[in-house]
Amino acid sequence: MPISKQLIRILVVDDHAIVRQSIVAMLAREPDMQVVGTAVDGREAIQLAQSTQPDVIVMDVSMPRLDGIRAAGEINALGLAAHIIMLSMHHNNVLVQQARKSGASAYILKQQANSHLIPTIRAAHAGALSL
Repeated sequence: MPISKQLIRILVVDDHAIVRQSIVAMLAREPDMQVVGTAVDGREAIQLAQSTQPDVIVMDVSMPRLDGIRAAGEINALGLAAHIIMLSMHHNNVLVQQARKSGASAYILKQQANSHLIPTIRAAHAGALSL
């Protein structure tokens, strides 16, 4: 009997429905990935991260109620094992540094998500990234 490969469990967090749906659709085409939940803001992301225990969280930087950088810090403070990949529309060194301090593994511009997100998820899951 072949050994089944464990799926990379992913939580997708973005306040824009079209972005969430696009990321979920992109990940659904990958045989080694499974979306375990979606959230619309940082507060919901923290709750879902606790209940779904994802391997990787793909999270927007700018969101209402609680932004992605603060949510990443809270998720890491809880001791959850998820690797966090920040998505942003802004190429901003200050945001990159804040993401790193919050414990994020990577920072990707949304414009580059089509080509960079899948390999970055795999690298983060393998523990091969450090922002």
